[in-house]
Amino acid sequence: MSPPRRNDRRRLSRPRLPGEMGEAVSVGEAVAMIGESLGLAEPRAFVAVTEAWIELVGETIAGHSRVRTIRNGLLEVAVDSPAWSTPLRYLEADLVERASQLLGPGVVTAIRVLVEAPGAASADPP
Repeated sequence: MSPPRRNDRRRLSRPRLPGEMGEAVSVGEAVAMIGESLGLAEPRAFVAVTEAWIELVGETIAGHSRVRTIRNGLLEVAVDSPAWSTPLRYLEADLVERASQLLGPGVVTAIRVLVEAPGAASADPP
């Protein structure tokens, strides 16, 4: 098998990254562009939800859960036991509405709850 010709290599190469052989962009802009291409919400949206988490779900649920990511409108939340996933699932419509008030419409459209420690049992389930 003969080695690829120079033009074949160019065709198989990766697309240009922000700031590469073109206009320079700030690190923040580059991160935002990469995040957008991956379907991630703006970093400010993630920070806003994380900082407001106690107000969004209440102190008790917040003590057993954390925001993992916002991607393609899906807010992913981790809980420390299966017992804490149920109240979050019941709160989904309210939580989407509260997140929309905080971030604007369409940033969060659904919730996914994941259990981080599958074998752990909660001492005081909701």
